[in-house]
Amino acid sequence: LDINPIAHKINDLKGRVESLRGIFDYAERKDRLTEVLRELEDPQIWSDPERAQALGKERAALEAVVLGMDALDG
Repeated sequence: LDINPIAHKINDLKGRVESLRGIFDYAERKDRLTEVLRELEDPQIWSDPERAQALGKERAALEAVVLGMDALDG
């Protein structure tokens, strides 16, 4: 078996994943996700249900991108 074409394909896919990270602002979204999770850990956030709900929605959107990109990395 010639492994070389497989190795080339793997390297190509790794490059594409890195490109996607840039397109989706992965690093910024990952940092923001960390911030949102910290805010949601604060018990005081629940005294403002609208803010808590907005953060919950933002968390879900950020997790979709961050976890999706992490899954591509394997």
